[in-house]
Amino acid sequence: MPEHLFPGVYIEEVSLGVHPIEGVSTSTVGFVAVSYRGPLLGPLTSFAEFLQLAGPHSSVNLALAIRGFFENGGQCCFVAQVAPTDPLQAGLDALSAETISILCCPDEHTVPNAATVMAAHCEQRKDRMCILHSPQPAIPSSTHQVPVHSSYAAYYYPWLTVTTLDGVSTATIPPSGHVAGVYVRTDTQSGVWKAPAGVPLLGVTALSQAINEPESELLNSQGINVLRSFPAQGFLVWGARTTSPDPDWRYVNVRRLLIFLEQSINKGLQWAVFEPNGPALWATVRSTVENFLFNVWKSGALQGQTPAEAIFVRCDQTTMTQSDLDTGRLILLVGVAPVRPAEFLILRITIQTKPVPESS
Repeated sequence: MPEHLFPGVYIEEVSLGVHPIEGVSTSTVGFVAVSYRGPLLGPLTSFAEFLQLAGPHSSVNLALAIRGFFENGGQCCFVAQVAPTDPLQAGLDALSAETISILCCPDEHTVPNAATVMAAHCEQRKDRMCILHSPQPAIPSSTHQVPVHSSYAAYYYPWLTVTTLDGVSTATIPPSGHVAGVYVRTDTQSGVWKAPAGVPLLGVTALSQAINEPESELLNSQGINVLRSFPAQGFLVWGARTTSPDPDWRYVNVRRLLIFLEQSINKGLQWAVFEPNGPALWATVRSTVENFLFNVWKSGALQGQTPAEAIFVRCDQTTMTQSDLDTGRLILLVGVAPVRPAEFLILRITIQTKPVPESS
């Protein structure tokens, strides 16, 4: 407490020791281009910027996908360029250092096992989802299957017909770039917890296949998100499922919400690493996470009439053993109830603090 020797008004800045958690971005997309080996492009914030930097060797699918991305609400993207003879993993590695949350490859259908490689990359990192697309030509609905089962992957069908860059002819391309733009538009307008479905696809003149209601229901039950045409509504994204068979992780918005929460909490608790691992730290961590989740609940991302029905946070002696304390591990249990499904999903978050040295 400073000593004030003379009458007057004194103003002091007082720190309350609060470390608010800020939500991470969910709107940056990483594209892998399979055309020729080149430098990582980005961050790109417009299609004109892409055309200026990409050069003449980019594939038609990539250029039209990125145009569709920005037409549908995209804001920022990176492009990793690999040659057809390169492993797809090389492109994914080039994107590893960037903070992206959505991944797609407009030339995925030209690369063997691309879906498996992309899903495995997302599952390992746990900070992004991949948008997959079907091959061409059309696949009978009765035999159409997703190429990989993962809560970090979403699969879309059929392809889109769009105007080419010359503005005269048309081309039929995979839908991943347009769908990525829909994800960003939905995040911006409603939030990452809103399903990116029932949303118009912009810049599209036709679909490669017309899908009726029975076919749509069959494909949707198999984890395939269909794109459909409706009178007076245009072309809509008609599904928001992951390719996972696990009902807890069936929906794209649930997986993306949990990625958002996990990454935000992880980033927002980095300050705790060098704090003494004891009751005072536990109480501060609990309060910090509860405040963040309360704001998420107020935004409409979680169920429940009260915060207690939507979230719980535990960080005390019930979440840590003596061995955890001895080795400096702080373990936090977080439960959230997304709007869908209704059950609580549990996050177990471990912070490795600096262990207190033993006294000699």
